Amino acid sequence: MNNERNTRKFGVIYRAKRASARPKILVLTTSYPSDADDPSGIFIAKLLAAVKRRGYGVKVVAPTNGTFHGRRELDGIETVRFGYFWPRSLERLTTGGGGIPENMAESSLARLQVLPMMLSFLIVSLIEVRGCDLIYANWLGAGIVGALVNRLTGKPLVVTFRGDDGYLARDRWVWRVLTRWVTRRAGIVAPVSGELLRIIRELGVPEEKCHLPRFGVDTDMFHPSSLQQEPREDVRVLFVGSLIDRKGLHDLLDALADAAFKQVRLTVVGDGPNAARLKAMAESLGLTERVEWKGIVPPVEVARLMRSSDILCLPSYMEGRPNVVNEAMASGLPVIVTRIGGVPDMVREGETALLFEPGDIEGLRQCLRPLVNDADLRSRMGRAGHEFLMRSGVSWDSTAEEFDLLFASLMKKPTEAEK
Repeated sequence: MNNERNTRKFGVIYRAKRASARPKILVLTTSYPSDADDPSGIFIAKLLAAVKRRGYGVKVVAPTNGTFHGRRELDGIETVRFGYFWPRSLERLTTGGGGIPENMAESSLARLQVLPMMLSFLIVSLIEVRGCDLIYANWLGAGIVGALVNRLTGKPLVVTFRGDDGYLARDRWVWRVLTRWVTRRAGIVAPVSGELLRIIRELGVPEEKCHLPRFGVDTDMFHPSSLQQEPREDVRVLFVGSLIDRKGLHDLLDALADAAFKQVRLTVVGDGPNAARLKAMAESLGLTERVEWKGIVPPVEVARLMRSSDILCLPSYMEGRPNVVNEAMASGLPVIVTRIGGVPDMVREGETALLFEPGDIEGLRQCLRPLVNDADLRSRMGRAGHEFLMRSGVSWDSTAEEFDLLFASLMKKPTEAEK
């Protein structure tokens, strides 16, 4: 594509001239780790670490998630977490395991905090953008703030849509209007999946603005076990995700209640507003002894659990490009996942993963049966997924290389203030 050639041309020119100047990126996001053990927005942190290795300065601005307010360094990246409500103990919009849309659905107090959060986000971003060369916003909420900062300062803007924000733009007119305005201000729009890219293009975003990077996986952390697995009678299924309706854990519990799966043990990693209801459901289905609830655990523990599991199952109703699928394949796990979002582009159906339609519990059971009953099939699919991922060259360093080209192409173009 012409835009890809132009991006690479600008990138080569820019990198040749930046030896004496270290460009700095202001990253805006509503989800980001608060410490090394926090999995929130870990995929953004991994990308930024790789971007930093390519010579960029990086600063992150994000609302507090309830653990700390203020400024600190995380893996060498300056991070500013701002509060938006007083007393701070009542902040609800960005705390907990469910995410902003779920918090708004569950709490009227969270809904009241949207405006003060966005105003605080804008004020802090305007302060922190000084000395930065470019703004990189993740999700629509941060994109709105980034677009306002772009309008007021002329700093170029890159926006990534990651899932529900893109689908809401397709389905709801208010989100559609806001998305169109943000994408008009952005110099580059970089969604995480082909489906989100199609949605963005259907909203009228010019092709030359749209880019689809390959988002990576940490293959140092997520890899197959080097130990020989001892034969065992049970089959271990792993679920990793927020305990909210759209992640579909209730469907997996329903499917596992079938008498054919008495040998299956389920490990649940994650937390959220539906935790108590899902535990009660498991008890009513007679699954209490077969389900282990881990809560939120550090990324290294997720990787360890993948190496000790047999199958990853993600029965979601809505996803952009779930990184947990790549992490599972990197760990040598076969995957059972719904046919949604960017998933079909991430796997080879029937070879590395088995797919079913969201909400189709019988379809989920049909995917579980062959993998639960055939250890050789699990092994073959796990190896195929790992090999497929390795051949694709997907890593955070390769993702950072693509973003390097995108960032560089914008920083060569005159800003509004320079025109």
